[in-house]
Amino acid sequence: MNKLPVGSTIGFAYKFAFGQLGTIIGLIWAPMVVIAVLRFLPYGLGDTTLSPEQNPAAFNAAQLRIVFFGLASLFFYACVCVSVTQQALGLRKGGAIFHFALGRTELRLWIAFLLLTLILAMLLLGVYLATNGVVMLLARTGNIALAEGIMGLMLFAGASAIMFALVRLSFLIVPVAVAEGTMGLERGWRLTAGNFWRISGVLFVVTLPVVVVTVCAIFGLIGGDLAKLAAVAPKLTQEVLQNRMQVIISHHMAMMIGIDLIAAPFLLGLTLGASAFAYKTLAAASPPARGAQGKV
Repeated sequence: MNKLPVGSTIGFAYKFAFGQLGTIIGLIWAPMVVIAVLRFLPYGLGDTTLSPEQNPAAFNAAQLRIVFFGLASLFFYACVCVSVTQQALGLRKGGAIFHFALGRTELRLWIAFLLLTLILAMLLLGVYLATNGVVMLLARTGNIALAEGIMGLMLFAGASAIMFALVRLSFLIVPVAVAEGTMGLERGWRLTAGNFWRISGVLFVVTLPVVVVTVCAIFGLIGGDLAKLAAVAPKLTQEVLQNRMQVIISHHMAMMIGIDLIAAPFLLGLTLGASAFAYKTLAAASPPARGAQGKV
């Protein structure tokens, strides 16, 4: 069983992200702008404020648009991941000012992302059904305390299992799809065997600085409004509180998307750099099957 070198992986991720920051920006800025527009459209069109009780037809149409925008955003995100990972793997050389490729690799990765989403949705549904069924059976005994305790344990176990599956399935999905021409789910699962905690440590270290800075920036943007809302929250109903929260988010959404755009090259460079290095390291002991596309 091949073990992931945590220190070397983190070192490569930071070296790649900051050493090739200009290239990463050139590779991602165009599709990231499209993603930003798609993220803003539901707010700009007023789809997020519609109520199913007031206008069911308009609400249903808005939900369809939101789903379409989400699927399109995921596709353009796949395009971004492919180009940055190609750079990290050494499959692409040189700098970049503009890049916008739409090909089979991008489509393959998009489908892999959709399959991963479906798997996670099925796991969530399984945890919900199992927990709900057990709790209902225990509740019939009249022992509410036992039912609540079991529910807590099952939810924790289910969340842990989902997190384990998410890390194992997603960490190498991009480099496998890029280098081997496959969906990457099954291959990534096999390559990451025995490395869950190492991968988790790598992801924590490479994402923490960017996440902290981004959260602080967003809190600085909306913190004042949240503080005012918190002051009157005890006097509001749950529905009114949710509506006012939605208004705050909608009012600042453009700036929040802008903050995400600024953070994107750093976050993508760090995470995709780490996964690319990890793939090269782990795949060296387990070469791809004959006929796989791409070379590393």
